Amino acid sequence: MKFIAFLIFTCCGALQLYATTFYLAANGNDGNKGTAKSQPWKTIKRLNQQILKPGDKVLFKKGDVFFGEITVKQSGSSKQPILFSAYGKGINPVITGAISLKNFKPYSSTIWKTNLGDTVTNLFDNGNLKTLARYPNTGFAVMQGGVGDSVTFIDSSLKQKNNYWKNANLRYRTWDWEVRTSIVKNFESYKVTLTDSSTNTLGKGWGYYFDNKFEELDTLGEWYYHPTQKIVYYYGGENFNGKNIDAVTLKCGISISKYVSYINIYQLNIQKFDTYGISLMGNNRYINFANNIVQYINHTAIFINEIAKNCNIYANEIKAINGRGIYALEPEKLAIQNNYVHHIGLKMGYGISGVNGMVGITIANNEVIKLADSHTALHNSIKNNIVENTGYVGIRMDGAYSTMQNNIVRKALLVLSDGAALYCWAKSKFYTHNNIIKNNIVSDVKGSNYGTTNSHKLPDANGIYLDNLVYNILVEGNTVSNISAIGIHINSDAYNNTVKNNILYNCKNSLSVAEWAKPNSTKNNLFSYNTVFLNKKNYRGVLLINWLLPSTQNMANFDNNKYYSLQSDSLARDLYNTTDTAGKKITIDKSYSLLDWTKMYGYEKNGSFFNLKTLNLNKYVYPHLIINNTKFNKNIRYKNKTAYNLNSKIINKIKLLPFTSAIIMLEK
Repeated sequence: MKFIAFLIFTCCGALQLYATTFYLAANGNDGNKGTAKSQPWKTIKRLNQQILKPGDKVLFKKGDVFFGEITVKQSGSSKQPILFSAYGKGINPVITGAISLKNFKPYSSTIWKTNLGDTVTNLFDNGNLKTLARYPNTGFAVMQGGVGDSVTFIDSSLKQKNNYWKNANLRYRTWDWEVRTSIVKNFESYKVTLTDSSTNTLGKGWGYYFDNKFEELDTLGEWYYHPTQKIVYYYGGENFNGKNIDAVTLKCGISISKYVSYINIYQLNIQKFDTYGISLMGNNRYINFANNIVQYINHTAIFINEIAKNCNIYANEIKAINGRGIYALEPEKLAIQNNYVHHIGLKMGYGISGVNGMVGITIANNEVIKLADSHTALHNSIKNNIVENTGYVGIRMDGAYSTMQNNIVRKALLVLSDGAALYCWAKSKFYTHNNIIKNNIVSDVKGSNYGTTNSHKLPDANGIYLDNLVYNILVEGNTVSNISAIGIHINSDAYNNTVKNNILYNCKNSLSVAEWAKPNSTKNNLFSYNTVFLNKKNYRGVLLINWLLPSTQNMANFDNNKYYSLQSDSLARDLYNTTDTAGKKITIDKSYSLLDWTKMYGYEKNGSFFNLKTLNLNKYVYPHLIINNTKFNKNIRYKNKTAYNLNSKIINKIKLLPFTSAIIMLEK
């Protein structure tokens, strides 16, 4: 990956006959010319004063740290892009929005303070994000009730005097899929009133906590910034030495102004900013961002505003982000490839308030009704990325005529639920359609309902999720394993989607369709040639749900799928509403064998079901999912253990193509 970036660097350099190279170093001087390694500038402030021309290079010395926000206002050209990169030897140069705090003095035996004129948004101690002074110190308190609106709740456990919590932050769960932050407007007699409205009615059972309250600075590692005193307070304990404390004071690492194009950014380490690591402000063209590290950003690591075209995000590492990793709004021909995106949205309540936070990679549309001539995200590509440890969705791709392929996504939904590792959604027609989701490796999705009114229920944690109103989506050749709810799910109002040639292993429900919004709107979906392995007795190959009609027929067709079960003859489960003889609405929950399901609905006329228990295979073998998550063919030989394919035949070797998998049985 670095070799490809280097080719771009050198080829562009060959064309820069009249360009200037500017150097920056920690030991430089802003009074220097800046055009020689021996005469470097020192600060980003000086860089921002320079009018750059096509072909110019801006190089930061490796191993050095530069404080400031880079603002890119001039464009390069197709033959002479402007380059921001590194020179010298060592680790990539750091562009930071944090300053090191000095001169701490004791405020009490455990709390220390220092003056700082700039507003602090986050604090780090030895690179570890610290906690804004909060109550309770861990976990959630729980709302006891509400008054029927979205700004007020009651909790009788709050014994503080009136107005104690006024102006503090409240961070709280409102839905399974979001956490919100608001400011307390009023607190009186156990009743908390917020300054802005929640998206849901507040009431019994929702989790919350307060922070940004000096009086709650009572735990090691907590901090508080007093906006009028301009003082940072830190609970460091009695032996605090005042070293390695960084305060985030700036918003954006690199801001590329609207309409600026032909910019290359390579080999930088952008870290500790409040809002963005890098921001494209809109209508940008041919921006290449490769081989960089973006870390410790509160909101979004890489933000691409509307209608960027022909941009590339390639071979970057994006990590430790509170809000979102990569977020692009209605781009065209955007390529997001070979990136490692991990540990996104894991600090409950930090980052983004409301929906669409805690996501690894997102290509989104403006959430408005789209017409045939409306602009949407088009012709984009998300390929060969690794996304792991995300609070919510791993990869989301809305828009049209785009591809999500050969990605590895694991451990999504670590904080929230009602989402998936791979996800797409539509608000209306012409919004999300004609996309391909192919040969991705998805695993280990459990979800969390902690702090919600559904905390007693199994979280809605899915592998691949086609949500409302999407159509003509091809889901092919993916491997989905170890999913606590549903492997591949098609939700209400989605239609004309095809799910084929996927392997699903150890999913509680492997294939699923639901309708709950509009009768007969979920239709013409096809599941075919999938391989489903059910590892436990209560697992089902198919789950069909209809809360509107007394039947689950016609939402999808199933044929030529192969199902394998270790312990059960039950294949499909139907949930639907109907009425009894007295006209009362009741819910019907039925399970079917393959034979009964075929007789009942005509599904799987060419499908097959194998109960491995009846074949006695499970007495001496165990199932094993083997995955090739590389770009090369993989040959596996079995010499020391006997291996069987799912047709009970002994195999000596197996060949896997890139980003494919197989299920075998190994001798115990």
